[in-house]
Amino acid sequence: MAPGIIYLDDTSSNDANSTNDTQLNDKDVNGYATYPSGAKTRAEDSAKRGIDAQVMRYPVTGINVLIVGAGLGGLTCALECWRKGHTVRILDRSAGPIWTGDNIQIQPSAILLLRHWPDLGYEVEETQYDVAMSYYKQTGERIYGPGPPMFNDPEYVVDRKGFSSVNAHSRIKLYRAFLEQVERIGLKIEWGNKVVEYWEDTEQGAGGVVLENGEKRTADIVVAADGLRTTSGTIVPGMPKELKPSGKAIYRAAFRVEYALRDPTVQEMWNFKTDDRPIWQFWIGNGAHAMMSLTKDLAFWSFMHSHDESATESWVPDVDPAEVVDVMEKSVAVHPAVAALIRTTPKGSVVNWQLKLRDPHEQWTSPGGRVVQLGDAAHAFLPTSGNGATQTIEDAITLATCLQLGGKSQAANATKAYNKLRYQRVSCGQKMGFVNQQLKQHTDWAAIEKNPALIRSRYPRWVWSHDAEAYAYEKFCEALHHVLSDGEVELRNTNYPKGHKFRPWTLQEVQEQIKAGQSLEALQDGDWS
Repeated sequence: MAPGIIYLDDTSSNDANSTNDTQLNDKDVNGYATYPSGAKTRAEDSAKRGIDAQVMRYPVTGINVLIVGAGLGGLTCALECWRKGHTVRILDRSAGPIWTGDNIQIQPSAILLLRHWPDLGYEVEETQYDVAMSYYKQTGERIYGPGPPMFNDPEYVVDRKGFSSVNAHSRIKLYRAFLEQVERIGLKIEWGNKVVEYWEDTEQGAGGVVLENGEKRTADIVVAADGLRTTSGTIVPGMPKELKPSGKAIYRAAFRVEYALRDPTVQEMWNFKTDDRPIWQFWIGNGAHAMMSLTKDLAFWSFMHSHDESATESWVPDVDPAEVVDVMEKSVAVHPAVAALIRTTPKGSVVNWQLKLRDPHEQWTSPGGRVVQLGDAAHAFLPTSGNGATQTIEDAITLATCLQLGGKSQAANATKAYNKLRYQRVSCGQKMGFVNQQLKQHTDWAAIEKNPALIRSRYPRWVWSHDAEAYAYEKFCEALHHVLSDGEVELRNTNYPKGHKFRPWTLQEVQEQIKAGQSLEALQDGDWS
């Protein structure tokens, strides 16, 4: 039996002596770990903040789940499916973990997951970056900040439970932490197994995949967590076959902060010390925007632009930093400090990712419900949303819970119930990416002059205040009856903006609204704040 785990169907494993009182590396002057609650031990801290002292696994359901894709979404799905009592296997096409990427944003609704995974939660909390966010014109004039992301405004954090939520994580550190947690519960990832086909057999009550080598794998439920270019589209009805250009691409990089701090122009501009609070700045102007971040150990930057002719859909970091400055200057004169920071990036650290999307599609399951999509395979987000990883994690929590509640006899319908609980919320979340893009690239400067706070990135309360697990427990029966009745029993979702009358939308529609100078934010009915 794995240490630090309580099996809820086996009370004999509830050893009172197994409570984890370990302390983190950062100590105060008295030698105690510096927990946010002021507690002296982890047990005290977890009790104060509503964090489980140990991982608690629910009774075994008998549902076999095969997850395709070992990215953040696939790993989260594996963890939560295991915790909810399902048997889990994981496949990934890569030969091993991909250690690339810069920063990733996760909102409080997804951080809630960590309250059930204390070792993982404390590791993530220790390595995240509590950034102060500021907004600048490309000329160097400060517009607003520094301040926290919207979801950490003082009035919102007073009674918040669980692990702290901040706006920046190293993608590599976060991914490593999730991988280690998967290993701690004994799950193995079968690397180097590329899936070329998904299938289901409704008579046998099974789904499966065909690997590139011709081998077949079978399970009760197959989860397609293999990204935007998933091959599950051949079995999911109504899924758009083609990816559409968004008209944007993004340069991204992360590297050791020492490289940046050696440059005198960077030092003069930011005067940053590695024990200072991390800096996160948006530089805005003329149809493009850049993000710059300096932390205790890493520098991050990105540049979202319209000159996407040379961009590819690849995480291979093969771009010369000088190219980025040249492209930026096609839009606007680049501030010398921004250019200097970008030029300090070591070669072999920069990617240029072309942003392609699908129109939102309503169905995420195969006809029989044995294959189900999750994360980017079901819905892709623009980087400006700060919401893609959050919604992927919410997907995983919801799917695992629906399967638990449906049990093996209703597993296929449980995936459809998950789909019904998630589609409208995610579709609204995708639109927020375009709202934030418009704020930074088609800025209403007259409005900002009157109220500079309007430039802040939108992190709506209806997103960050959501509890996906509690919502699934509350709404599953309603969603299941909606599925079983073929829609005759109404499902009233309440996990998207209050008062909003949901309707489908397309990428072309949004692009035309932006081109026409319409405010996407103003066009939305209901409370999107």
